[in-house]
Amino acid sequence: MADFAQLPPKGTFRNHFQIPANQQLILFLARLNIKKGLDLLLPAFEQVAKQRNNCLLLLAGPDDGYLATCQEFITKNKLENKIRLLGMITGELKLAALSDATLFALPSYSEGFSIAVLEAMSAQLPTLLSDRVGFGETIRETQAGHLVDLTVDSVAAGLTQMLDKTQTNHQQHHDG
Repeated sequence: MADFAQLPPKGTFRNHFQIPANQQLILFLARLNIKKGLDLLLPAFEQVAKQRNNCLLLLAGPDDGYLATCQEFITKNKLENKIRLLGMITGELKLAALSDATLFALPSYSEGFSIAVLEAMSAQLPTLLSDRVGFGETIRETQAGHLVDLTVDSVAAGLTQMLDKTQTNHQQHHDG
């Protein structure tokens, strides 16, 4: 957990990938696999991206059978400037991503014990998850994350709600 107590300075990841400071970053950090809920996250994000032009979905993880489908979805829906496929990120770059992300999303169909979720929460990143994540009940009881149903609409509503909340908190923080 010590790695997450001292994250790289804010802006490190954005500078590396030339992402403007006003972009809200939704981070998906897992293998690109159907069971991770990408078939829900991609169309949910597309709905959200139609409503706001300041959000970016970052898909970080190695291909596990779903990369081609992600690429097709991005091209078909003209989301090249809204979704970035980063491949697998590790070490300092991964910590920098957790530092700069607005929220973490993993609407997984089945998850034993997700290290990525624990890492995101350790980095104090607002987290959107399905209730199929191994410790979903604990998350529900402690309200440690935002739990969604396994539907595109539920994921889209969750993303919208969380982005609105972080934007409000961000403005309050800056307005003093």
